[in-house]
Amino acid sequence: MFVYLRQLRSLFLNRYLLFVLALILGTELFQRFGGLPALRHAWRLEIPLLVYLYWLANRMLRPSRRQPWLAAIPAVLLYVIFDLYHMQFGRLLRITEVKQIPELIQVLTPGVRLMAFVAVSIPLTLFLRAVDWSRWKSTLAAAPLLLICLSVGFFPNGFMAVFAKIQTDMVFYSDTKSAKTNGRMTMMLYNEAKRRSYLKETARYQGDTPYLKKYSKLTEQIRRQEDKRNVHLIVLESFLDPSLLGAARYSKEPAHPEFAELFGGKGSLSISPVFGGGTAQAEFEVLCGVPAMRELSGIEFDVFTGSPTPCLPYLLAEGGYQTLASNAYKPDFFNSTNAYAGMGFNNIFYPQEFAPGWDSYFGTGEVGNEIYMFDGELLDSNLAFIAEKIRASKGRPIFNYLIGMYGHLPHILDETKRPRVVRVEGAPQVGQLERAVNQYYYRTEAIARFVQGLLRIDPESLVILVSDHLPTLDQGPLTYRSLNYLAGVEGDIHLNRIYFIENGQVTRHRTINHYDVPRIILDYVTRGEYCREGDCDFTPEESPEEKTVYWEEYMTIMARAML
Repeated sequence: MFVYLRQLRSLFLNRYLLFVLALILGTELFQRFGGLPALRHAWRLEIPLLVYLYWLANRMLRPSRRQPWLAAIPAVLLYVIFDLYHMQFGRLLRITEVKQIPELIQVLTPGVRLMAFVAVSIPLTLFLRAVDWSRWKSTLAAAPLLLICLSVGFFPNGFMAVFAKIQTDMVFYSDTKSAKTNGRMTMMLYNEAKRRSYLKETARYQGDTPYLKKYSKLTEQIRRQEDKRNVHLIVLESFLDPSLLGAARYSKEPAHPEFAELFGGKGSLSISPVFGGGTAQAEFEVLCGVPAMRELSGIEFDVFTGSPTPCLPYLLAEGGYQTLASNAYKPDFFNSTNAYAGMGFNNIFYPQEFAPGWDSYFGTGEVGNEIYMFDGELLDSNLAFIAEKIRASKGRPIFNYLIGMYGHLPHILDETKRPRVVRVEGAPQVGQLERAVNQYYYRTEAIARFVQGLLRIDPESLVILVSDHLPTLDQGPLTYRSLNYLAGVEGDIHLNRIYFIENGQVTRHRTINHYDVPRIILDYVTRGEYCREGDCDFTPEESPEEKTVYWEEYMTIMARAML
């Protein structure tokens, strides 16, 4: 009897069993706070891979009483990163997105940077100090891991074929749902193999395609318009409408009175491809008119080389428009200079402080401790610039594109310049939320002033203002659920405010996708000809699978962008 009990005790105290159980319990906990699905579903691939990696880590370390704990550090740390990334941005981390770490670090406050460094460096240092390097050199234990990496890197189609035979419940349009039964690391490897496979396919999209023929026809439609009208497209960083948070109450109306008078009750909604970050993905959609599928890069902008790319600005430029892009942040952020040049912008402007020696019409102004340039500085400068452009253009139409940065995490408010005027009540977390709400008050004041100015100098034009994505606030998606954002409608964290002013009149659209914006603009500049000849049923009711109808356009755009 005692022999069986000892055997049973040894089984339950087995380091590998305890390691798996700890990860399962940890992922169950993270799932409750907005993390990825719990590990208990991923028995086919993920758990065997984790056990192997844990065994490999044990072989690398010097024997000691702490060895079982230290060996768990790499896998646990990786899983924590996966779940924190999902909690903040609502998506599964991909290998190519590791390249975005420098951009992410740029926008973090010094305190958060320090905490992130300590949280990663201390456990990794403990692990590396325990490695027996001579033992590691004499073992072939890592051969299976090396084989997996080589397969993904050099034989992606073979890796995907094997994966297809043993995978379960793959949901191609949702990494998160696929990770539920296939696991985090497994899906990361699969996504990388798929990306490498698609890279090889781009060659056949670099010649003539049906999309390029359609593109040529659109260029001619724009060119033959006799009285071309201007278009102003403004993308606003993390522009949250507080009135959509059903469970929050405010001491006064969050929108500035002039904004409320101008737009009151006439805001529409648009579906962003991202939540909490990844502004370049939203930019890609509103400028190129296809979903940001992340098939060739975690951020599509990253692979643009400046090569001519059939996106909206290039189309308008070939149709006779002056295409102007004004970005309120740094030129190297998300590879924007190459992306804008490739998309067809004739002139690209950044703040003078971030691009010394470049031609620019604006500066950041008094940023102070708010970190990011206030929207009002960008909008006021652009209004004066566009007024002069209109006077000097002699009838040549303008596509005026602006992307702001104010409103970015952590929503710092300089109360010496912008005193807190709105108090948030009835909300469980009011730190970042209250600062974001007060930023919204001052931003809406600046927007109203800008739009009123545009209507004076350019009344016969199209003005579109759209939020790139929602801010994460204090607890990512959980904050929005607890505050009943849009009554908890499906996909709520991807729904953002968008406003349309057409020929001086504020108009509403049904809920659209960000990638519908170019089609709305094309219909406007062709005076309805575009939609009379094409499908302009801008409805988001399409199933996620129907995004595949954009596959050829997406691949054509990306193939050209990467030349």
